[in-house]
Amino acid sequence: MNFNDFHCGCMKPCETYSYAQYGVQANPPSKSDLPMAVLFQEGEQISLTDTEIFLEPGYLYLIDFIFLATPEADSFMQITPKINGTLQLLYSFFAPTGSASRNASASGSFTVPVTENSASVSFNLTYPDKVRNIDISGAVSVTLLHKIKGTKC
Repeated sequence: MNFNDFHCGCMKPCETYSYAQYGVQANPPSKSDLPMAVLFQEGEQISLTDTEIFLEPGYLYLIDFIFLATPEADSFMQITPKINGTLQLLYSFFAPTGSASRNASASGSFTVPVTENSASVSFNLTYPDKVRNIDISGAVSVTLLHKIKGTKC
């Protein structure tokens, strides 16, 4: 591969890397964003402020999540990612519990292209009013996949 093969027009290859993993361990109220803590974080394109992950522009990011919760029996939890404050129902995960079990899990992945302005990602937890308490734990992994064609290095 030659230096001129890169679509960003740089004199050298775009060697940007950034990845992070955030942990969740909480018992938040319904219809709230999950608080996260840094497990590890490398690079400068991904950062966290309590409930929001910030992604710098010019890149395509992969978001993976897995959560385990203990709502009450015959209930459910729903995890809905939010991108720039807007609920993304396409990536939502509905996790019911049975009559003999209180465990529910949710997992998924999606990509976020961030072209001009930085973007924020958060995860909203919803459960029925009859549930008095829910304990949830899990992890969110964020990986910068590649430079978006046509953006500056």
